[in-house]
Amino acid sequence: MPDKNLADNLITTLRYEYKTYLEIFKIAERKTDLLVKNDAESLVPLSEQESKMAEQTFKLNQVREQIIKTISERLGQDYKTMTLEKLKKLLKEPYKKQLNEIHSEMSDLLAKLSARNEVNKKLIENAIKYLDFNIQLLTGPNPATSTYGKSGLEVTSADKRSMFDLKY
Repeated sequence: MPDKNLADNLITTLRYEYKTYLEIFKIAERKTDLLVKNDAESLVPLSEQESKMAEQTFKLNQVREQIIKTISERLGQDYKTMTLEKLKKLLKEPYKKQLNEIHSEMSDLLAKLSARNEVNKKLIENAIKYLDFNIQLLTGPNPATSTYGKSGLEVTSADKRSMFDLKY
């Protein structure tokens, strides 16, 4: 059994990581609301906050990896193949139970976060398609209107200008 402090530190780090991902999930939910409301201005500070939280998860991930590496070395295991599943089998109670709980909670949360990010991605893609459509509509040629000449035959007009008078 590795040092009890290492196991405690691992579980504490995982809990902090969970809280950080929970905060990112809350941000993702707010993002969805803003995307639905088409409130682009409010997305900027929210994205900045999300970026800071992502940096925090990166740092916590590094700490977690270092703790797992140390535990692996003390157990005589290969760090590169060590997973939380393997670690749960190697640790004794109460650490085994705590690790199992936080791992389960983290897995559930990450699945929810992934699903929410997929929804946000679709909303952003739809918004971009809508903007592109509007730009094409505004910059494309005017629709051809049928005009008839004196002979009753259709005469096409040569004026195919867009709504914007662009000069190249």
